[in-house]
Amino acid sequence: MTPEETFEKLLGLGPSWKVIRTDYEVERNTFVICVKETEALWPEESAKCGQTVSCYDHVEPMQWRHLNVFNKECVIVSALPRGRRSKDGAIYRVTPPWEGRSKHFSKEFEAFALTLMREMPVKKAGEILGESDQRLWRMLHAHVEAAQAQADWAEVVWVGADEMNRKKGHNYITVFADLVNKRVLFGTEGKDASVWERFAQQFAAHNGHPKAVTQVAIDMSRAFIKGVRATRSWCSTSFMSSRRPMKELSRCAASRRSKMS
Repeated sequence: MTPEETFEKLLGLGPSWKVIRTDYEVERNTFVICVKETEALWPEESAKCGQTVSCYDHVEPMQWRHLNVFNKECVIVSALPRGRRSKDGAIYRVTPPWEGRSKHFSKEFEAFALTLMREMPVKKAGEILGESDQRLWRMLHAHVEAAQAQADWAEVVWVGADEMNRKKGHNYITVFADLVNKRVLFGTEGKDASVWERFAQQFAAHNGHPKAVTQVAIDMSRAFIKGVRATRSWCSTSFMSSRRPMKELSRCAASRRSKMS
């Protein structure tokens, strides 16, 4: 088995893509995997689009950071094809199977990077991976936005909210959390009453039930009290604490979970 065939199987490319060349660039200390589409791609694209798709042209070669090979940086390089749909004539760039949510990284690299970023600051993860934290932040935001769009808050019944200073000066954000399931629901800039209106809109958009929320943990700021009262149409009861609201109600939520189990 040739190196090209080996990497083709490791990447799980299937019949629509083929590794045509593998190189080691000494100057860059980088392993390069060159990939090209096969004729089997177009029946596959046609099935996805529900109409005949043919090759229109190719874009300039692009590269994606992949997992290291023998402790050497590895990239996938390909001049991706653009397809043309027969019915509407639309031209689009084909998305390769290895591309992650960021157009700079492969899916496998993103999975490893996300694992690191869950355990440490993004900057530290970037140092380990040899990537800029800006690229990693863009990739992380793409994954967060995709996960947020699919979030289901139908079972949220206890909500906690607290403001925090995100940098020097009065630059506040308010974070809303599901205190029973211990997860962050929503974050937004500011700490005035309007943050509750924005949360109520997000709550409804994610399948939240207006009367399901029975407990709300907040501090005693006038803005928060006003916000809760203004949105009482989706909250039947409120619990207010003047000290450490998240910690206090989380303790109650833990007791609730133990009784339910």
